[in-house]
Amino acid sequence: MWKLYSPNHAVCITVRENAEKELGYAVERNGKAVIEQSKLGFESDLQNFTKGFRFIEEARTVVDETYSLPAGKKAVYSNHANELTLRFECGAYTFVLCARAYDDGAAFRYQVLSDVEKPMQVIREATNFNLAETYNDLWLQHLQSSYEATYDHTQWEDKAGRDYGMPSLFHAENGGWVMLTEAQVYNTNSSYCSCHLRGAGGRSMSLEFAPEEMGRPLSCKLPFSSPWRVIVATDDLNEMVNTTMNYNLNPPSTMEDTSWIRPGRCLWGWWEYMNSAQLYTEQKRYVDYAAGVGFEGLTVDADWDITWLKQLCDYAHSKGIVVWLWSAMQYIDTPETAREKIGLWASCGVDGLKVDFFQNDSQITMGHYEMIANVMTEHRLMINFHGATKCMGEGRTWPNFMTAEGILGLEHHMWSYLPNAEHNCTVPFTRNVVGPMDYTPTGFSNKNRNTTLAHQMALSVVFESGAAHIAASIYYLEAWRGTDFLRRMKPVYDEVKVLSGYPGHHAAILRRSKEEWLIGCITNEAMIVRLQMDFLPEGEFVAEVYEDDSSGEMMKVRSFKVTSETVIELPLKKSGGAGIYIAKEILPLPKGIESGYMSAARSEYLAQEAQTRQGSEPVVYENDQQAVLLTLNSRLVFSVKTTAEPQTIRLFYAAKEPWKVRISDGINQVEMDIPQSGSVKIFMTKDVVFPFSGGENALTIERIAGSVPALEKIHIIDNKPRPELYVPVGQGILSGGAEFVLDASGEEKVTGLGNGGELKFDSITLPKDGYYLMRFEYCAGESRDLSVEVNGGAHTYRTNLHTTDGWEFPTWSIKDQREIRIRMQAGKNTLRLYNDQGRAAHIYGLAITADD
Repeated sequence: MWKLYSPNHAVCITVRENAEKELGYAVERNGKAVIEQSKLGFESDLQNFTKGFRFIEEARTVVDETYSLPAGKKAVYSNHANELTLRFECGAYTFVLCARAYDDGAAFRYQVLSDVEKPMQVIREATNFNLAETYNDLWLQHLQSSYEATYDHTQWEDKAGRDYGMPSLFHAENGGWVMLTEAQVYNTNSSYCSCHLRGAGGRSMSLEFAPEEMGRPLSCKLPFSSPWRVIVATDDLNEMVNTTMNYNLNPPSTMEDTSWIRPGRCLWGWWEYMNSAQLYTEQKRYVDYAAGVGFEGLTVDADWDITWLKQLCDYAHSKGIVVWLWSAMQYIDTPETAREKIGLWASCGVDGLKVDFFQNDSQITMGHYEMIANVMTEHRLMINFHGATKCMGEGRTWPNFMTAEGILGLEHHMWSYLPNAEHNCTVPFTRNVVGPMDYTPTGFSNKNRNTTLAHQMALSVVFESGAAHIAASIYYLEAWRGTDFLRRMKPVYDEVKVLSGYPGHHAAILRRSKEEWLIGCITNEAMIVRLQMDFLPEGEFVAEVYEDDSSGEMMKVRSFKVTSETVIELPLKKSGGAGIYIAKEILPLPKGIESGYMSAARSEYLAQEAQTRQGSEPVVYENDQQAVLLTLNSRLVFSVKTTAEPQTIRLFYAAKEPWKVRISDGINQVEMDIPQSGSVKIFMTKDVVFPFSGGENALTIERIAGSVPALEKIHIIDNKPRPELYVPVGQGILSGGAEFVLDASGEEKVTGLGNGGELKFDSITLPKDGYYLMRFEYCAGESRDLSVEVNGGAHTYRTNLHTTDGWEFPTWSIKDQREIRIRMQAGKNTLRLYNDQGRAAHIYGLAITADD
């Protein structure tokens, strides 16, 4: 029998050899059983390494080091453990069991030594985990390839034969907590698969290979090392959340310069508008907003276009914004394609890749992870894996590993009512323990939202991610008071602490950056959460509290003095939340370059201070926000002074359903359909380009149709909107079977493009040589390619018009847009639209804008 204690003697792992020469282990914490006697070893085609051991020697050593990562749950990671290495003779081979005892758990792995390389088939692991009899509360995730499922609170009944993903969490009647997971899997030259748990009867879990292996053995080779089997064992949830065991068990990085790695908050247009990445101008607006409010990054999701990628990166970098780019892993799943495409994207200036659709735990796929991560690292790109396996600590090897999915995140609101508050209150203590998670928090416009706005806001602090994606669009964020709390957030934090919480019930998580503290608090059921400020040093501080109003649809903000003796009471609604920012003084909100969409050249006009308010009704909300309800034919008149040129009028409004506005300065008039914000209490913005006649004018704003909006204010912004040339398809010439048709609304479009069908424009007149943005107005029930020939073949471009029906049943009635960047000449230009490899989308028209 061999005993190994952790440095503080809290954890002990005991290895025993029985009469049949089989090895087993047990784990205790503070003298109480955590894992009762369980099996060790594995079977292979070379030798059955589960029995027949003859002990040779032991070695003991101390692991004691600290390290830091560019992003992570805290500033300093401590890797401090006692290590026991037991060497056995097993048949003709030398078998090694390596075990470590940490103050917060234990881990072990298997090795087979050899002086020469030799193939070996690993048939199965005998490893199992027999939980002690007091561990009867379980949080288990039914196994699925994307790890996008809930962690269900359950007991041991009926678990036999069922498969569960890791990490898995267990709670004892005496208060202890245990997590089962693994470490060092996909940075080992494709030597193993990712594993999962299977109920083995009683309180036992066996370790199983990935289902994608379909019962086949793993193709390994000598010398051999298995992944680490990890048992986190803590007294409380704060210790659990703070564990870094799985990172500690991975090899350190060989990277010398990490200055190019930039964690932070990322804007992301996909959640609000799935095809947003098709529009260069939309991505530039997101860059402008990120820079204006002091965020760090932008993620360009699926269906971006290579014709403008470099220009977008250059534009973002000029404002200090990093650019993440989406790719399916299938585009880069060989070393050749990975080097070609990743090299190209890096040369365009991309800073990180969001690589999607792995959804496979096989040994082969583990090799894909490693190959792609290595190529990305060679090109100094940050890593975000989506449709991915669990985090297993490989971020220590690749410090540019910022985040990963493997989580039932907010994207699921696109098609379901999950995630919910119970799930959100569980994952800080399960999935997020083992690594950063790209849940994409803080979205509130979706019809399937089932939490309050403060709950959504708080998720961005409750959850940890090196690339903290914000789901809400810039059009909501600019009008929302909760954005100020997001602006208080930091790219990285020095410390994390659980102030209060229980899986599925509530979570109050503190994150500290120097002498600033942020607290995110969320709950499942309505409750009062009391938070002791005893983490504060001596002195007086100011707390800024962001919380729900009585409806949960608006944010209230209050501030007051606190000390380490203060207890803050938060009365939280069902599925509610709150955020707290604490500092010596409330500093001005961070901001950066204010230009473009966020131009500082603007004037603000409050609706309640309009010169004339005819037929409108003032409203004051519970949070003291003021607006004016625009009933039918109501008019607001503002006295404005402008130059004679187009400028942007930005409406700040709330509306449950769409409405229509008419804007006039007495000479010029514009009418526009305005989208719903989703609620009469959730505000957003909408821009209207207006051709001001100049001088002092009475600007009139009227609601002429649709629902009754609440208008809070308008901004008149001198951000130089560019004129565009719109070319309807009716000006073109058809051939090869293409035809003009009218859609259900009576608008003309072209169908039958592709497979010989063509649309030509013989005379598009432009003022100068150079690059232009061409925006296609189209509809498509499926994604289809389109080629554009300019001036008889002087330039040819190929793009893909993505389906316009989102997650709905395929339909050809929904319009959308896509932009490409093309070179055209001064004077007359010709265009030919075709697809020589299949059918193309239905085209309504083209809009052309100079891009210089």
